[in-house]
Amino acid sequence: MVIEGIAAIIFENVIDILPRWLARRFISSQKIARQVEIDLRSTNPIDISFGTEIPRLSLCSRVSNLSLFNLVLDRLLIDLWVGQPIFQGAILERFDIPKRKSRDDIYFRYELTLPQQEQIRKRIKDKVISVPITLNVKAYFESKIGFIPVDKRFEQRDVPVK
Repeated sequence: MVIEGIAAIIFENVIDILPRWLARRFISSQKIARQVEIDLRSTNPIDISFGTEIPRLSLCSRVSNLSLFNLVLDRLLIDLWVGQPIFQGAILERFDIPKRKSRDDIYFRYELTLPQQEQIRKRIKDKVISVPITLNVKAYFESKIGFIPVDKRFEQRDVPVK
């Protein structure tokens, strides 16, 4: 066990100093993609508010990097459905996500148009969305070995509406 731990530390340090082209021979982008977790924040991840001057929908995501590489979230593409497609959006701000660390401050805010508001309002029952909210995201991470795409699909139920 001790020898395996030492070998892992040595491997990690060697990977850090290898040039990009050589690091790609040891680690595939698919392997790193499997070590990246994208999730919605545990408390109040989807916030729909019609009570503000400009009605909006906000999302809060958490990204965990369990890999041996420092990553940069380059962009996150969002496709949101409330019974039917409501909008497509993107987070274009870049976020550093160091190896073996997480970030839970990745926010997205979208101002709802009148037709989008009506489509959502049709699905509200007792101040809660009566159908699951489906969220498809595609994230692109920059790493030492190149770009790494990660896809994730969420279904959120019983989302309150303010």
